[in-house]
Amino acid sequence: MAIVKTATPELRGISFGIADLMVFAAWSEAYGVQMMVRLDHASETEEYEEVLAFHPEPGGPCRWMIWRDEQAVFVQPLLGRTRRFASVTDAIGAFVPGGEPVLTDIAASRWPDRKPR
Repeated sequence: MAIVKTATPELRGISFGIADLMVFAAWSEAYGVQMMVRLDHASETEEYEEVLAFHPEPGGPCRWMIWRDEQAVFVQPLLGRTRRFASVTDAIGAFVPGGEPVLTDIAASRWPDRKPR
């Protein structure tokens, strides 16, 4: 009988500190986003001690996944590239549910094609 060796998944992410989890929990509550903590999240090649998943609607698809390693915090949106941040506060400040706000109450003090009088 042949012995099949399976590759051990590489540890890519470590757990967040309690203070970081409290920041994420407060942020998700403020924006009405459901935060789920996934422990021992893994694929065939990668393993994470802890991944935070954010769902805009309960039971809906995961919009963002966040994990960390010793050097950085990573944010993976449902669509798009993974972004790397130096800290939890940098990561949380970089994304807002629903996109950027649209400013509609801006009035120009003068038009650029007109000369001032």
